[in-house]
Amino acid sequence: MRDTTPVRGFSTRDRMKKVARPSLETELRRSLGVFSATLLVVGGIIGSGIFFTSAEVARALPTGGWVVAVWVLGGVVALAGALTFAELGAMMPDAGGTYVYVREAFGGVWAFLYGWMTLASIASGALAAVAMGLAGYVESFVDLSRVGGRIPVAVAAILVLTATNYLGVRPGAIVNNVLSIAKVGALAVLIVGGMALWSSVGVPAVVANAPAPRSSLVLGLAAAFVPVLFSYGGWQQMNMVAGEIREPETNIPRALFYGIAIVIACYVGVNLVYVHVLGRDTLASSIHVATDTMTRLIGQRGATVITVAVMLSIVGFMTVALLVHPRIYFAMARDGAFFQSAARVHPRYGSPHVAIAILGAWSVALVLFSRGDVGQLLNGVVFADWIFFGLGAASLFKLRQSRPDADRPYQAWGYPVVPGFFVLAAVGAVVSAIVSYPLWSAFGAGLLVAGVAVYYLAQQQGIWKKPMAGRE
Repeated sequence: MRDTTPVRGFSTRDRMKKVARPSLETELRRSLGVFSATLLVVGGIIGSGIFFTSAEVARALPTGGWVVAVWVLGGVVALAGALTFAELGAMMPDAGGTYVYVREAFGGVWAFLYGWMTLASIASGALAAVAMGLAGYVESFVDLSRVGGRIPVAVAAILVLTATNYLGVRPGAIVNNVLSIAKVGALAVLIVGGMALWSSVGVPAVVANAPAPRSSLVLGLAAAFVPVLFSYGGWQQMNMVAGEIREPETNIPRALFYGIAIVIACYVGVNLVYVHVLGRDTLASSIHVATDTMTRLIGQRGATVITVAVMLSIVGFMTVALLVHPRIYFAMARDGAFFQSAARVHPRYGSPHVAIAILGAWSVALVLFSRGDVGQLLNGVVFADWIFFGLGAASLFKLRQSRPDADRPYQAWGYPVVPGFFVLAAVGAVVSAIVSYPLWSAFGAGLLVAGVAVYYLAQQQGIWKKPMAGRE
């Protein structure tokens, strides 16, 4: 007998009902173990940011000690978030991650807005931006004028990785595993090299007219907090493929903890080396932080090593983004909150192939429509991203009240202090983004308002049809 129970959160008032369908386990294949899940956490966090954002952090703060301290604080926040989401992921190991938690706790409109923002700009904008960045690095090795410049290369990268994930979760996970190991290895080389040559580097050079820090430490910390948390963001993406992880009740918490621990070690270690080798003023003045650090450590060969590492990191980030985010649109379509075709599962590959194609196509469209200038799009949604981080974590408190007897294979360590700390940190991140980048935050707010209008208009007009049950 088919399940026709209404989805919690999509009430009569919302005019959304759960569509008759078999259980998720019969549709998406649970083929990922704790190793691949851990590397999804690592791959979802470590992109190209750690090779650059430390300069932005240094420009906001007065000393190198504060730079390292903010990266440590960011790691603590990320760990608190991972411990919080571990309970949610083990309790509800379904495709969609945060979308599912917000839907169950706060209802349909908030869940839809999360999916709307990831598709409209957060995931697609990030893919478009880093694809253009990748093309820029390729251009340092190859003359791209023969193929029409950077835009065709960026489009090709998105299409190739979209096709890889279209072929199933295993090919995408294998690519991510290889690339995650490679970029962690590159960061390890930088850290170990910096530590080995620690005493021989010498005193950093004095920089004339180095960028001055913010006028007060409070404003400096607020400005630095945004790029740090942005660089740590992405640990929650593994939860989006919870429906494809074996033994999710135990493997999701383990993968989150292991993955965050690896990233914290990499980020804090790298920034210790940055600060020691370059000093605060050179770090704040640098455009290519990791390249400048490696060049000072081992010469021009260091620049080539880091360039290759950045390219690998970008490809790895794109792979994870195209692997995990389509599971949100898949879950939305199953709830009748998106086009029914996005709920289809490929009969051979077991992937939500239509949802993957939608994200890939929209990302390509952003590259083409913007003519490659997509950086501002990312800046406009940083604050919105952390709204949903906080809302996802707040779901834990709501569900503890509304479902006290639910099966919780893992319970968040330090509840309610640790989850509460993460929610407050998310609020702080949103406030910091508004204070530091008001125009970009206003753009993100505009996208949210547009999402509300789309949500209610789509329901009034019956734009979304009920998805077909079963595998297609």
